[in-house]
Amino acid sequence: MNVLLINPNRYKSPPVPPIGLEYIAACLKKKGHVPSIADLTFSEAIYKDIDGAVGSFTPDIVGITVRNIDAVLYHTNEFFLDEIKDIIRYIRSRYGLKVIIGGAGISVNPEATREYLTADCAIVGPAEHVINEVLNTIHDPTISGRVIQGIFSPETPCSRRPDLVDYRKYYEEGGVAGFETHKGCSSSCVYCLEAKTRVSFKRIGDVIEEIRGMVERGHDHFHLCDSEFNESLDYSLNFCSALKKSGMPMKWAVYMKPWNSSEDLMRLLKDTGVYLITLSADSWQRSPEYRSHVERIISAAKPFGIKVAVDFLTGFPYENDDTVLSWLDLFRGAGPDSVGINTYIRLYASLSLTDIILKDRQLRDHLLGNTHDTTFIQPVFYNHISKDKLIQLINGDPLFRVEGVERGVNYSRV
Repeated sequence: MNVLLINPNRYKSPPVPPIGLEYIAACLKKKGHVPSIADLTFSEAIYKDIDGAVGSFTPDIVGITVRNIDAVLYHTNEFFLDEIKDIIRYIRSRYGLKVIIGGAGISVNPEATREYLTADCAIVGPAEHVINEVLNTIHDPTISGRVIQGIFSPETPCSRRPDLVDYRKYYEEGGVAGFETHKGCSSSCVYCLEAKTRVSFKRIGDVIEEIRGMVERGHDHFHLCDSEFNESLDYSLNFCSALKKSGMPMKWAVYMKPWNSSEDLMRLLKDTGVYLITLSADSWQRSPEYRSHVERIISAAKPFGIKVAVDFLTGFPYENDDTVLSWLDLFRGAGPDSVGINTYIRLYASLSLTDIILKDRQLRDHLLGNTHDTTFIQPVFYNHISKDKLIQLINGDPLFRVEGVERGVNYSRV
């Protein structure tokens, strides 16, 4: 079966290569299907390019990735689903092809997202090991319109197909290559869709070989695509040891959480080419122990010359100015390279934080955006501390940056 995989993600601050489609393409090829990727990120005429891809490839089915529903930044937000919906309608009406959707954005509200986009089927979570099953049944009219739960099996790995993506364009616009070491996250953050999702680690040897293939193709700059690299300290240590042993010339940046760190890990990160840690932190009902872990991971990176950029989320229900000020003082003392602060929290229907807010009438007064949309597919934000108030609390300190006012990511800022 010819399977056309479309990347409709046209957000370019910076552009992100469709690594998920590269993995899917490899799994399709492994089962005897013929994959092709139509990457619309840099397209100046998307329907002309879709026509060209369909005409030259003659697909039997189309898969579309939904990386994000919106940009998740209140002040400069962009909503992506309407353009994706138009693409799906065009493909179905002009070519009569069925459309499968997948990607991280689907997990926001799988059934509502499928209906909004008018897709024939949606895969939630890792699609690598269910996509072939879906292809076998997609033309059965009795099961159209379903949502499939994805799974990931480290024991039956698929590699990837970077040859189907033009990386040159991404590099020219400030993008970098990526790889991942695991799926899922065990943390319980009340504002995160990935919280408490099943964690599956890839076999370290498989990841090393994947990176080797990318390096041999000329890639030497990477950003890890895991939610947080240090989900398991033992795995992180073993992975970095294997990467160091490989001797591959590369530099890379990682996301990390305040837990599961050590001096040995920092040394190995430095030895393998890590130059930046983006540390995810928040002020939601955090204990003194959590605060000490934040300070510790910042200070641990300094002796090895690894920069630390903190992504800090604050302004939760029932917090006050003193809470924010105490965190500002903590960061001033710890001394990371930068702290991006966000007080506009994107809500989703499945979050426990959303339930807390909706049950309190006073908290509901702090909702912004498309508050009429009970599916929370259209952007809805909770804001307890305004941008102007946050700027006042920061008081001109250059260490801090108000997120959402300017676009960009930490590896291009620091």
